[in-house]
Amino acid sequence: MASVKYSIVIPVWNGEKFIIDALDAVFRNSGGETVEVICVNNASEDASAELIATRFPQVKLLNQPVNLGFAGGVNVGIRQASGNIIVLLNQDTIAQPGWLQALSTELADPTVGIVGCKTLYPDGRLQHAGGTIDVRGASTHIGNGEPDTGQYDQPRDVDFVTGAALALTAETLNTIGLLDEGFTPAYYEDVDWCYRAKSAGLRVRYTPNATLIHAESTSTENIPLAKKTMTHAGRLRFLLKHRSLTALQTEFLPAEQKWLSRLGHSLEMMAVREAYLMHLLSLSEMVAWRAQNGLISAGGTIQSEWQGLLQLLTTLRQTCVQSEAQSIAGDDAPVNFLTPGSNHHWQELQDFWQLKEYSFRSSVPGLAFLRTLWYNIAARWADLWLMNQQTRVNWAVKNLLSVMAQEIGPTTDQTIREINRLAQRVVELERQIKILQENPQKHEDK
Repeated sequence: MASVKYSIVIPVWNGEKFIIDALDAVFRNSGGETVEVICVNNASEDASAELIATRFPQVKLLNQPVNLGFAGGVNVGIRQASGNIIVLLNQDTIAQPGWLQALSTELADPTVGIVGCKTLYPDGRLQHAGGTIDVRGASTHIGNGEPDTGQYDQPRDVDFVTGAALALTAETLNTIGLLDEGFTPAYYEDVDWCYRAKSAGLRVRYTPNATLIHAESTSTENIPLAKKTMTHAGRLRFLLKHRSLTALQTEFLPAEQKWLSRLGHSLEMMAVREAYLMHLLSLSEMVAWRAQNGLISAGGTIQSEWQGLLQLLTTLRQTCVQSEAQSIAGDDAPVNFLTPGSNHHWQELQDFWQLKEYSFRSSVPGLAFLRTLWYNIAARWADLWLMNQQTRVNWAVKNLLSVMAQEIGPTTDQTIREINRLAQRVVELERQIKILQENPQKHEDK
């Protein structure tokens, strides 16, 4: 690669604590290379954009009116890139000397499509030395949490490298395309990109000679449930994009069920159940994508694919509920939550889908009365409005589960039409809730 120009794309969201140090390190440790730095400001609510514009006028700053997520923001930057090596970099990284030269050394081999860095936690422990993907689509960062004693100091091929710091050539980009913005707002878009490169016959490499310090997860650290849900949603999208129906049924399903059986009633269980439901409600879109990209096996049809994936996801949701019920009950007896009348958990859902107002109580004479009086004046109207919204959502989910339980097997054309109808109803309810949220003043007296 005779003449190299690097386009370094950094998506920025509320990164004022980190972005100055990140950009300082990029320019300080570029080793005299020709670099074009592109910062995509994803509608930050802090002073990130102002800091970049003031301190680094040489940076191409692309301010977005809305947050496009990681993939969307990166793609905006890539479309403006003019380099023959594209580098993705997180806003909370500190690049070390020699990192760009090490990346281009690996990419000089035409069989290499994507190359990633060794990343370290701020305390010096290893964070990432390449990654592996198992049959469940679960990703593991090699060496994560280990002391860095040189045990991963040999470049090698890996399943994937983290999007916090990776590079690819413009030729590879032309071959595999941009990041998939369906991985929204984040997680697994880098795994998907690496898999697409390998499917195109290119290698994915890890090099320890390109090193960075990475704070990691600074944008989601205060919302662990949201992060877990996003991660599982991305993992499932990756699998649904790249695994045949047979592989999903015979390899992924039993492994996933075994994993679910150990979760019990936990935050992880809440997150994965929500991820399954998200993909159930967008199943038609995924089946259409699989058909367009040749993922439906010979002899299969769009209808059989739809039915197979529907059965897969509903089976997993049923496994979730069984695991939770057994954890709460403390026994090993099988429980079929989705069969109405089969146990007290279904009755619990029937009884409590409609929210009820809270009644103030106190052992101090008159205190409950005063609290109730103040609540009626200050907040009751707003709480009733919110309760009404949540009750509508609960009602839709309860009915969706009921129909799935009663009509999922054997799956028929009528079942497909009914579940699609219910999914559309949920979307309509969400639209009505959005209207209510945008016009709260119209409902204050109700």
